[in-house]
Amino acid sequence: MAATLSSALRKTALLGTTGLTALTIYRYQKLEREEASLPTNVLFSFRDDDANSKSSSGEDGSENASKKKKNVVVIGGGVVGVTAAYKLALKGHSVALLEPRERAGEECSACAAGGMQRSNPVVDRGTWVAVTKCLAPFTRHILGGSQEPYRFFHIDWLSAITDPFFLRWSATFTKTSFFPCKEQSRLQMEMLKFTDYAVKDMVKMMEDKKDPMAVASGYNPNGSLSLSYDPVMEEKDDSPSEKKPAAANPTRGKNLEPSKVLKGKDISSEEPSILHQELQPTTCKYEYEACAASSGRFTQELAERCRSDPKLDVTFFYDTRVKGVTVGPSEGNTNLQRVTQLKTNKGTIDISQDTEVLVAAGAWSTHVCSLMNLYCPVYPLKGYAFSLSAKDILASSPDLTPNDLPQRIVSDKYMFTSRLGDEIRFTSIGEFSGWATAPTPRVKTEFIDESIRQFPHLEKYIRSNADNVKCGHRPYVSDGILLLGRVDSFENLMVSCGPGSNGWKLAMGSGEIVEKLVSGMTEEDISEELGFDANAFSPKGRVLTSPLFSKICRAGWYV
Repeated sequence: MAATLSSALRKTALLGTTGLTALTIYRYQKLEREEASLPTNVLFSFRDDDANSKSSSGEDGSENASKKKKNVVVIGGGVVGVTAAYKLALKGHSVALLEPRERAGEECSACAAGGMQRSNPVVDRGTWVAVTKCLAPFTRHILGGSQEPYRFFHIDWLSAITDPFFLRWSATFTKTSFFPCKEQSRLQMEMLKFTDYAVKDMVKMMEDKKDPMAVASGYNPNGSLSLSYDPVMEEKDDSPSEKKPAAANPTRGKNLEPSKVLKGKDISSEEPSILHQELQPTTCKYEYEACAASSGRFTQELAERCRSDPKLDVTFFYDTRVKGVTVGPSEGNTNLQRVTQLKTNKGTIDISQDTEVLVAAGAWSTHVCSLMNLYCPVYPLKGYAFSLSAKDILASSPDLTPNDLPQRIVSDKYMFTSRLGDEIRFTSIGEFSGWATAPTPRVKTEFIDESIRQFPHLEKYIRSNADNVKCGHRPYVSDGILLLGRVDSFENLMVSCGPGSNGWKLAMGSGEIVEKLVSGMTEEDISEELGFDANAFSPKGRVLTSPLFSKICRAGWYV
């Protein structure tokens, strides 16, 4: 009887594996046929004139100018891609930017809370526990802790466990959490140094009184409050000089922001809008130098500058999706490959010897890299957001005053509310559900209810905007370290994405590093000039050549 059952199970497994393999082959062959039918017209060609032989520091191409202009195709029109294009164009490089949506900054960039704190979340054992307890609440009986009234992390189990990419990504995430490499702590500190540099660069632009960016992006320098409802706030030594409270965020992080603890009435004195909460916070961490701005509006303003300034050579292609990539051997190094052509839904772009390709498509970078048989360890963590207008609320509610509305970033463990000019933005949720961008109804309902818990006096405005909830994909890198630099198996390919929830505030710094690499500097040169190890973010050993795995994933994603 046992032998018969065992034989039946083996046959069933064999039939299932055979069927799945056949389906994968069928879907991939269908993809190949669709790629072959893409438009073959030339979508764009960089000008083949004297410009590319001239230096970025001298229009006459004199010998005194050492850095030559180059052509760069940027894939992705979010904040990272547009900022890179802007930085490149400032130094005289020619840029073509490809974005699949109708305009720049429309997905993840439009859903970010906007925080510009000099801090980074980290991937470690605490992160893994926090994620696991949210995704599988019953594990609290094993891992400890009480049941949370509101879950930040969610998962679509069917889409996750049937995606081989998610399984590989989660294995790396788990390995990094429990068995980090010897360099992990150093890499996290280097990323913190880089974050400090990048945020200061962004703040410099915002606080330039001649630059309208602050107004355009709703820049807010009023700090950040992280609320706690516990009787006593846990403290730990975050710096050699002073004790600071532990961050309320479920994933612990490294932080350079100066802060102080507020208690009781001091909290509502600083932020009167929280007086409407039924349960009042007992303590909070006040990061009084923290800033915020709208990532989406920042991106759109920067894109408009690139488009309208004749000195900036940036050409935008919207509604343009890369659906195929031709790869060939490098002419100068037989051990390297190079991108030779991009195939889009609107035509092709030939990649000449003096042209570089930057993949800056956020979580979608994984899909783009798979077209080149590359595994990119980035999985989308879907975030939810909606916005209210402070002006509209005050105009329609005579009983409310400006003090009844949040004046800065106000957050607890899982909910983030930001004041960005007239905009009041609510953001939360980290959902593992593949690359779907539509809100999950059950998760959206929980998000709306938690928004009302935080600001109950705004309930009617929050509910009336429930249909305007939008989602964006945070590019969650499995080891928590930014991906930024050259792909070591390619001659002309760079990647800039991640590490998760704070890519927007790194955008100015990321764009600066991309520009310096394109201009001919090495990572060592950049490290010496800027004061952090640029090699710490290298895709080397993380973005890997994986032909078979890429084909299997593409068949599953149908991209």
